Amino acid sequence: MAHGETFKVALVGLPNVGKSSLFTRLTGVGVISSNYPGTTVEFDEGVVTRNGKTVSVHDLPGTYGMSGNSDDEKVVLRDLAEGHNDSVILVADATNLVNSLVLCFEALELGLPVIIALTKIDEARKKFKIDMDALSSILGVPVMPVSAKTSEGVDALADAVCERRAKASGFGIDYSPDIEKAAIALEDGLPDNLRFSRRGTAIKILENSEDFNNMVGTDLRHTANVMRKIYYENNGQQMGVGIASARYAEAESIVSDVVSETDVKPTLKDRISDIMITPVTGVPILIAVCLVILTAIIYIGSFLDGVVSTVYETLIGTAIIDLGGESEFWTAVLTGIDGSIQAILALVIPYIMVFYIILGILEDSGYLTRAVVLLDRVMHHFGLHGGSFIPIIVGLGCNVPAIMAVRTIQSRREKVILSSMIVMAVPCSAQMAIIMGATGQYSGVVYAFGILIMLVCLAVLTGVLMNRFLKYEPSSLAMELPDLEMPSAKNVLFKTWYRIKDFFYIAFPLLVVGSIVVEVLLQYNLLDVVVDPLSPITVGMLGLPAVCIIAFIVGILRKEMALGMLAILFGSTSLELFMTPDQFVVFGVVMAVYMPCVATLITMWREIGWKETVGVSVLSIVVAILLGTATNLLLQVF
Repeated sequence: MAHGETFKVALVGLPNVGKSSLFTRLTGVGVISSNYPGTTVEFDEGVVTRNGKTVSVHDLPGTYGMSGNSDDEKVVLRDLAEGHNDSVILVADATNLVNSLVLCFEALELGLPVIIALTKIDEARKKFKIDMDALSSILGVPVMPVSAKTSEGVDALADAVCERRAKASGFGIDYSPDIEKAAIALEDGLPDNLRFSRRGTAIKILENSEDFNNMVGTDLRHTANVMRKIYYENNGQQMGVGIASARYAEAESIVSDVVSETDVKPTLKDRISDIMITPVTGVPILIAVCLVILTAIIYIGSFLDGVVSTVYETLIGTAIIDLGGESEFWTAVLTGIDGSIQAILALVIPYIMVFYIILGILEDSGYLTRAVVLLDRVMHHFGLHGGSFIPIIVGLGCNVPAIMAVRTIQSRREKVILSSMIVMAVPCSAQMAIIMGATGQYSGVVYAFGILIMLVCLAVLTGVLMNRFLKYEPSSLAMELPDLEMPSAKNVLFKTWYRIKDFFYIAFPLLVVGSIVVEVLLQYNLLDVVVDPLSPITVGMLGLPAVCIIAFIVGILRKEMALGMLAILFGSTSLELFMTPDQFVVFGVVMAVYMPCVATLITMWREIGWKETVGVSVLSIVVAILLGTATNLLLQVF
């Protein structure tokens, strides 16, 4: 390479293999994060100068494959096809080699110039030995051990890149005879101006990759469809499944040849980890963890609620309201401000903060990822894989980042299914605070758990029905299991503050404005204009006080404002004086299901489209009213 010449490198790997950590070690500071043109998918770009040579490194999104069947896969495939990369660094997890090798096979089949960076080698050595030379010989490309944690091998990898040691390999999978026959037939009909190897392109077309299908003419696509149909009739499974099975079998065979066990015995952490991901023991543990979370939110939240209210009454009392003097208008304004402060403190500190502390502990301990692996088979019944559990868990904190996390899901159909389940049946921390802090406190813990069971049933029903009408082949799960660790108090508290600060920066100003408007309307008897026309629903169907409709409407802005708005409407935080226990149950049911907040709506619009967003929103309102009405009737009867 000439002195001063610039060339380009792409980092490719499964999610959670340490790719981004390696990228940081390679490039250091000065990283630019951008959206790939025409998409919402982000990637990082960094430039490193080494021995007078400049290397531009793209850290492409983590991907489970190279077929272009998800937004992340499309970005990766597009960069590999059009990015003019001089080298592709395939980042493989040394502690989970089989899954990483499957992705490597795809890259090698496509004829890409490859270096394999075997990450987490320091962790792998604690468990087994890997014969690097044998693995490199089998795959026909350089294999380099690295550790982003200790920087081991990073300099050597950078030197290998600068010396252009990446190369295309003649390695290929021996598929079943009918797949090989179909691939050879397709190769003969492919055009000459392909972006990838003929063999790799033919295999991708047989996998029914949309991007690769678009590279060829109608006749060849029709031929491939016929081949896939014949294969299905003869084998009882899709050809893509047969191709994937062959890759996994080859990966397992190679790993058995190059990996040898060490004499190191399983640690206590290893044994505990196995217990957590084995269904017989893992499911009861997961149920116990969920019960502990909910119980902690109810009882700790209720205790903190009382403490905060007592402190506020002692220190502030009516001092803010008294500033209004004799003026009706200013008394209304200051009453709204006072009520907003009480509402946000009584909601965020007792309930939302407790939830986020628990979530941070589960994340840092490594348990959350194990729950994902445990639930993989269950999620398949909804047309999803276990990785979908992470957006669901995130949704228990806030639906906005949960919907954003949906973008990593494999296909559009999966996105629509998961988004619908999150919006309709996954209560965010604000909704959870209402269920636990209102229904749980005033109606009893049994009713609060009853609402949560109802939401689980609704999630199951939504997923099963949508999977039936939007049927597709579920994708497989490939996920790193981090070591079990003792959570860092500093890290957990930092995450908690980072997550709840928006409630103070965004929700509080909105709640103040909404509260002032409501108080002024109450002061001048103008609230009936909104309340009366909708009372047939609130009073007639749901059996709630008519003013609850204001809480529902305000809740569309931010869910956490709904409970605070009730306190403002009633003029007291002692809500039990104005609503019966049965009414708190109905209120909790409706709030748990109905329409997502504005921020979630906007995020959904971006991720899955406006038609689907409107459809899910309308459906959630209808379902919420029907469930609330049914709950009201059942409570009256029993």
